[in-house]
Amino acid sequence: MERLNQFPDKKEREWTPLQVDEVLIRAREVAEKFEIGQKEATFIPHPDYPHLPITILLMTDTHYGSSRADTNLINEHLDVVRDTPNFYLAHKGDHTYNFNVTLGKTADGVFENPLPPQVTSRAWAEKLKGLDDQNKIAVLGFGNHNDFAQSAGQDWYDTFLGQFKCPIFTSGGLLHILEGGEHYEMAMTHRYWGTSKLNPTNATKRFLEHEYPTADISFLGHTHQSEGLQFERGGIKRVGVIAGTYKDTDNWARKQGIGGRSGSPGWALMLWPDRKKMELFSDIELAKQVTLDMIFREELKSGQTR
Repeated sequence: MERLNQFPDKKEREWTPLQVDEVLIRAREVAEKFEIGQKEATFIPHPDYPHLPITILLMTDTHYGSSRADTNLINEHLDVVRDTPNFYLAHKGDHTYNFNVTLGKTADGVFENPLPPQVTSRAWAEKLKGLDDQNKIAVLGFGNHNDFAQSAGQDWYDTFLGQFKCPIFTSGGLLHILEGGEHYEMAMTHRYWGTSKLNPTNATKRFLEHEYPTADISFLGHTHQSEGLQFERGGIKRVGVIAGTYKDTDNWARKQGIGGRSGSPGWALMLWPDRKKMELFSDIELAKQVTLDMIFREELKSGQTR
């Protein structure tokens, strides 16, 4: 006896793995074109005094928007970059505090946000955009606090830094600094393995060795420690910096046994244009005074020549 078809209009699926491949490949192409971040970039400064060294403020962990961050100090350091000839900024990440209620057990960080993250992030972007318009920013990096926005479906870097001229390292990278006739390489990421309470810059060395062995400078953040080191490795002079934080009050860290004191910010690196020479300052104000003294001597020398 012939069986009757119980499902005469059953949908037949017609597809091939090739069609899936085409969608995936196209999606990857679109994502790569849309992505704001890069992993390698070149910075060619054009300072007011090209025969003198430039200075780069190595800024990180500003946590702008937190009631426990020193907003006055943040503004003072940004003003130094804006108003001092030959000064530039490289920011390593955790630009804003950015806590939100989607973060689960850490959502209580929102109680340090007097204003919504959208407001403080927009204000922070406006502060930096002025420097970017002056060609004063060498590079901007990423931080885990900026990535908090992803849990709410927001790409913080595209949203707030999408119109910037400077390169954006959304997962760290290597910046080539072409200063006069010299080529400096600065490797930077937010954090790296090898972090030590006893030897904070150990992580900067591991980052050089395992990721960017030719780099002159290794720049990290995240741990809120403050330590700079000038050393030689492979016959090459190097600099390693973990550049502190502007969040100078952190009761959460005290309670967790992480540490009762935040590392001081304001590290600045001076690079010479006519020879491979680097000098690291733990105080940007001192670096500013040294630069102004150099400018005075340069102008005095030019005046005597005339």
